[in-house]
Amino acid sequence: MADKQTQFNTLWSELKTTFKLNVDYAKLTAAEKLTLLLTSVSLALLAFVLLSIIMFFMSLALVRCIATGVGMIWAYVIMGAFYIVLLAVIVLFRKQLIVNPISRFVSRLFFNP
Repeated sequence: MADKQTQFNTLWSELKTTFKLNVDYAKLTAAEKLTLLLTSVSLALLAFVLLSIIMFFMSLALVRCIATGVGMIWAYVIMGAFYIVLLAVIVLFRKQLIVNPISRFVSRLFFNP
């Protein structure tokens, strides 16, 4: 009987150790995945800000270039219309351009080892 009690205690101890190690592994994996996710979000945000600044200055340069042919006001109207069309294209294709890449990234991040 004492032998079975010792085996049971050993088994219980091994199960507790295994469970603790699995919890620790899950915590480390979650921390790694969260770090990758936050790094990617930070990089995307930084790229968005820099791209916005670049587009602003390129737009101003393009407006000055267009203004030599059609006038300053019409150059701004043309540039504004370009951005409206660009926004419409992004809204129309938001699933292919935004939703699908983000969902693929997140699912790859959390479901691939």
